[in-house]
Amino acid sequence: MQQERIELLRPQMGTARALTVRRYGISGKGPKAYLQAALHADELPGVIALHHLEILLKTAEENDQIKGEIVVVPFANPIGFTQYVDMKPLGRFEMRTGQNFNRHYPDLCKELITAVDGKLGQDAENNVEVIRTELRRLIKEHRINAGPLTDLEDLRLTLAELAIDADYVLDLHCDWEAAMHLYTSDSSWPDAADLSAQIGAEACLIAEESGANPFDEAFSRPWVELRRVYGDKFPIPMATLSTTIELRGEQDVYDHLASQDAKNLFAFLQRRGVIGGDPGPLPEAKCTATPLAGVDRVTATHGGMIVFSIDAGVTVKAGQELGYVLDCETGDKTPFSSRTDGFLYARVGGRLVVPGGLLCSVAGADVLPGREGLLLTAR
Repeated sequence: MQQERIELLRPQMGTARALTVRRYGISGKGPKAYLQAALHADELPGVIALHHLEILLKTAEENDQIKGEIVVVPFANPIGFTQYVDMKPLGRFEMRTGQNFNRHYPDLCKELITAVDGKLGQDAENNVEVIRTELRRLIKEHRINAGPLTDLEDLRLTLAELAIDADYVLDLHCDWEAAMHLYTSDSSWPDAADLSAQIGAEACLIAEESGANPFDEAFSRPWVELRRVYGDKFPIPMATLSTTIELRGEQDVYDHLASQDAKNLFAFLQRRGVIGGDPGPLPEAKCTATPLAGVDRVTATHGGMIVFSIDAGVTVKAGQELGYVLDCETGDKTPFSSRTDGFLYARVGGRLVVPGGLLCSVAGADVLPGREGLLLTAR
């Protein structure tokens, strides 16, 4: 294992931040996997999962089992780790700009389409190498041409450079209160079905473009767009499987869960040839993929207290009462429900809501009217 400390842009005189990066295996030999946690810095289940995974990786490396390269960034957001208000960590948005730490990653699609023009052929493996060479070049040029960077922009570019040429990009998050679920590209399904089954995902939400270019889509969309433009002329595999894995809820920080999550991630990497050894039989899938545009984001019609009658992790029917919002001043007690049959995979962690505030999310099988553009919950 090689550990690297990457110094980030100093936000102010007298201060310093850095990323810790650990590398297992040999660069350029075999497939590359990139894993990170806590891009939303107050989402910690991924941090403990990677802690347990690295124990397994160290043993695998000692036994010469690592057949590719594995890059681990155990906590991907030093900016968010320092943001506290009233003793509470606020790691989802940068407090200076209000921007989501998991949005606005470099979009290289248009530049890449131009860069590979005239360089592709009928050898799919060679096309992948040509494309990855251009991706590595473009992300470095993006930094050079960007001009003065903010510390948030520097963090985004640093993370993107680490992951840009990976075969597998696994970004570990969690929701407020939730069942295990993941997000990936339409074009990565059913290729991602073994990952979904292995980790025990109960919802798998797919979209080519969910809006505002979150981290995982920065690495899947270039392949999607190249296949759209050149796919009829040249063989272009969907060479990067990029996904956001939501490790249940933010309070689910337990060794027994993290240890099992680590074993599942290890088995997935074995199954994909990044690590040697037998991953064992693939667990039976708990779900199939459904469109992200089929998710009903259930919201409040007025402010008040949320009183849930349904836990996260259950199947519900359209129109079924999931709870109510109570305004204790007026006495208004307003039940809420989903527009779709589906799986209630997440609900908010707080119990105070404002008008229009999110209550819960239900994954349905069919695209819902009006679900277009920004498909995620926050910019």
